[in-house]
Amino acid sequence: MTTQFNSELLLLARQYRGMSQTEVSEAAGLDQGHYSRIERGLLNGAPSESTIDSVSRVLKFPKGFFYQNDEISGLPLSVHDVAWRKRASVLSSDLKRLHAELNLRVMHLRRFLTSIELSSELPLPRIDADEAGGADKVAQLIRRSWMISDGPIRNLTALCERAGILVIICDFVENVDGVTMRLRDVPPIIFLNRKAPADRMRHSLAHELGHLIMHSVPTEEMEAEADLFAGELLAPAAQLRSDLIGGRVTLERLVQLKQYWRVSVASLLYRAGAAKLISENQSSYLWRQLSARGWRKTEPAETQFPHETTRLFDHILALHKDTLGYTASDFSRLLQFDEEESTVLYGAPAGGSEKPRLRLIK
Repeated sequence: MTTQFNSELLLLARQYRGMSQTEVSEAAGLDQGHYSRIERGLLNGAPSESTIDSVSRVLKFPKGFFYQNDEISGLPLSVHDVAWRKRASVLSSDLKRLHAELNLRVMHLRRFLTSIELSSELPLPRIDADEAGGADKVAQLIRRSWMISDGPIRNLTALCERAGILVIICDFVENVDGVTMRLRDVPPIIFLNRKAPADRMRHSLAHELGHLIMHSVPTEEMEAEADLFAGELLAPAAQLRSDLIGGRVTLERLVQLKQYWRVSVASLLYRAGAAKLISENQSSYLWRQLSARGWRKTEPAETQFPHETTRLFDHILALHKDTLGYTASDFSRLLQFDEEESTVLYGAPAGGSEKPRLRLIK
């Protein structure tokens, strides 16, 4: 906390609310030009207390929120949608809202971790795909490094958490399936879209894991590399080959394999074509069938398997609520966030207690 007004957080709060400068300034009874100068940090001095009171009321953020000194990060390298879906651009307004929410969640995480220390039991290396011989080779190295046996990964979320990655489920717009953030002062975080079905969510998690391991700067190849990594991690081509070679490959057969490998039919078909496990004619025919059934976007509910559940972040919240005794108002004060919204995002019981420091080993 600082005594200096942070204009970047004013911008963040406005974008989080999805409001324009005009809307905020009019609701707060301010001149729009004056408000714009406040938001851009161009005033000769700090804004008046009455001005801060007004914008705090309009934006529904506690006044203390605007006096925090957190560094604001830009959007991550990848705002991810799966490769076999038609790429749809995310609206500029949605990107601004996403940018604000990610930064707010990171700010909240910093506060949660002041009472908890995390440690990991699995390595999370940085590996260059070219040096390893390709993104699929990187996935093979990770399977060996994490001692994953042949066959499907039963719970990828649990493995990521054992490697010290916080997997957090959020409500994003439809065209954003996964987002990765790796900052210097918090553990690596993978945000996943609650709206995605289980098959797509697993691929997104593997895709974002690929970014964490392989990419520190954006490249033209990074999305294709992350998809290749995800496919090889979840269903290695050498093992998938025996499931596809020597028999007729149909969508019904791919549905059976989906239940075993716990990846989508589209992902299996994408993998089979990329690894040359089926011919180009077979691949084209099956993709046409997939499109005709409307499976490129979402596969039928009867083909789905249960979502994986997160534990590490949930455990962090439970420690605050159950062990440290945080109430809804405690969460609000800790996070400098609206009390009702703190309850919606994180939940909090009534009551309270002293708040010791804990060490969490995961």
